[in-house]
Amino acid sequence: MYIPIPALSDESLYIRIYRSIREDCLSGLLRPGDRLPSRRKLARELGVAVNTVDGAYQQLVSEGYVESVPRSGFVVRPLFKEDAQGGKLGFLRESKGAGRGSFTDEGRNQGADRGSGNTESEGENTEDELIDFSPNGVDLSALPIHDLRKLIREVFSSDPKVVFGGCDPKGHPALRAALCRYLAVVRGIGCSPDRIVIGAGTDYVLQYLIRLLRLAVNMRAIATENPVYNKAIQIFTSLGETVVPLPLDDQGLIPEALRACPANIAYVTPSHQFPLGIVMPAGRRADLLSWASDSADRYIIEDDYDSEFRYSGRPVPPLFAMAKADKVIYLGTFSKSVAPSLRISYLVLPEVLSGISRNRMAFFNTTVSVPDQLVLARFLETGLFERHINRMRTLYRRKKDVLVRELSSFQTPPEITGTDAGMHLICSFRDGPGETELVERAAHKGVRVYGISAYFSIRGIRDPSAVLRIPESTVLLGYGAPDADTIVRGCRLLREAWNRQGKHRIANIQFR
Repeated sequence: MYIPIPALSDESLYIRIYRSIREDCLSGLLRPGDRLPSRRKLARELGVAVNTVDGAYQQLVSEGYVESVPRSGFVVRPLFKEDAQGGKLGFLRESKGAGRGSFTDEGRNQGADRGSGNTESEGENTEDELIDFSPNGVDLSALPIHDLRKLIREVFSSDPKVVFGGCDPKGHPALRAALCRYLAVVRGIGCSPDRIVIGAGTDYVLQYLIRLLRLAVNMRAIATENPVYNKAIQIFTSLGETVVPLPLDDQGLIPEALRACPANIAYVTPSHQFPLGIVMPAGRRADLLSWASDSADRYIIEDDYDSEFRYSGRPVPPLFAMAKADKVIYLGTFSKSVAPSLRISYLVLPEVLSGISRNRMAFFNTTVSVPDQLVLARFLETGLFERHINRMRTLYRRKKDVLVRELSSFQTPPEITGTDAGMHLICSFRDGPGETELVERAAHKGVRVYGISAYFSIRGIRDPSAVLRIPESTVLLGYGAPDADTIVRGCRLLREAWNRQGKHRIANIQFR
């Protein structure tokens, strides 16, 4: 019987078990189809608690190394794709200098308005404002205002030449250095400060990146997921780039579709696909990296927009930390983790692109004020940011649980997906009212929800080639901004709005 041998280290025991099994999957000691010992059996053999083994197994499942098969237990998944000669295409390893990869110690990871209606009917929202379940909402009530004020005073008490002087075009050295340390510990990304570019929001850094890529390669087209963060498509097309939306299955972007299209740039959200919430497993990530490595002019843009907020297992390692070649451009933001108005995002560039950025794009001065950068740098350096994230993770998890509980109490509950991470979920009915009617009924009661069709490449039209079938009656509900009481009140109003014309059958996302 297979028994993993956890390495000695100061990491949590379940992380050591996870790492041991993962390495055996990558090395070929464990082959596709091999069964892992049951949780109870392995716990007995290793002399640990069943929950410890379960934590390791669940992390392996979330990253796509193994899968849970009914009546068979946990089975190793294929990780390599064979080439035409029967050999294995290269896989991924952790970046050098990545510290503990994507894991931290035990204590660091605790925790369009569519229509209106008559506003006189019984049971409507009597508040002055709509109850807004926006997927972009952030809870600002929990910001550590006292700590931030203290950091602001410290920054403005320092040398005026530092606070009000010039700044490197890529961003202030203090913030880029603090980001390097944070990313190495929390996201497993090993890089130098020179490879980081700071910008005022994701919109700016995407525009900067397109201009940078034009200097580096002949951009033929940009492949995107479908559905996708629609603002990215608007930015790409406004700059004159051709966008090729590609279908998804239950593992994310389909590699065969990517290889068949003319694009040499791919924009993806592998750790938590927006808006569907799919986590791309390890084998699919290997296919994506293999596509990028097949040609010198191919790059992957990895938008890791909300990786801090994962509620099942540890954060999934980013493509950037896993790639053996410099083919991934990492995009991160503080809009979700701190506040949208902060408007600070950043790129981590491969070495080649970093050199081009330094030598040929120095005229693009940083668009974030020096004081803001220095305050954020101190927020990261002091550990206050990590503590803030831990608090927010706990807060958002609780609000998510309240929303799921309330939706599940409907007379005929909807299918709820995308609850493992992020700050929104997806709610679907089978054979119920269409998306527009659901949105309008909710608005009639004073509640704002969001239709899924807005995130498809052509608004309101689903990709006919998609393997992933999403019911027509599907909406997004964000739980970032409203408090728990507001969520309960909003769900009560939605129950009245959506149940008043008969029952709906539960919806399931269908696969061909």
